[in-house]
Amino acid sequence: MDTNIETSISSLLLQKNYPCVAAVQSFLKKDYIVGTYKNFGDGTHSYELGMALLDFKKRQQSSKSPFMSFWAVFEDDCELDESTFEIRMWRELSFLTSYEEFTASWDPHFSKDPKDKNFCFSLHGSAYYVLGLHPHSSRLARRFPYPALIFNLYDQFRALMNDNNDFAKMVHINRRREQIFQGDLNPMVEKYGETWESIQFSGRENPPDWKCPFQFALQREQQQ
Repeated sequence: MDTNIETSISSLLLQKNYPCVAAVQSFLKKDYIVGTYKNFGDGTHSYELGMALLDFKKRQQSSKSPFMSFWAVFEDDCELDESTFEIRMWRELSFLTSYEEFTASWDPHFSKDPKDKNFCFSLHGSAYYVLGLHPHSSRLARRFPYPALIFNLYDQFRALMNDNNDFAKMVHINRRREQIFQGDLNPMVEKYGETWESIQFSGRENPPDWKCPFQFALQREQQQ
């Protein structure tokens, strides 16, 4: 792994009172995978990224680790504002669904329609929670020197929910730490919690009439 990226991840997650305790545990246990890519939002490496996510899924299911995560770091385009980052993030996710081997099935717990608040990004039958990071995020916990997408399987969250209320305890700790770290709670999480996942992916404070920019099976030729 690029030592600059490793140092950047360490600098982010080891800050005092960093809100996401799961991310901190993942880092301390070296329970994460990093893939590096370029041309954020252009889908240049979408097939490579998709294959890496399928490998991540296999490794997570084999280990049953609740905190294992996959970092897709794009080593360019560092000067994006929040709106541009969000557009490019959803384009990158849309390009991933242009390959039939990744989208033969959709996670049955979520809608495939981005107009539905129950929509969630899915690959090969499994939904992923995606956390967007970039240098100009209004949320301090999401400020990172490069555009990056952190992927976790929703099955990881479900396993925590079924394990003696560990998930509820973790959420409580995260929110308490975020109050200290940022000075307030993330308004997207506070308003929508688990009722509208996709609106929270980019970290931008979106209005209630926000429309998810996801386009299923988006082809790169359409963007050239």
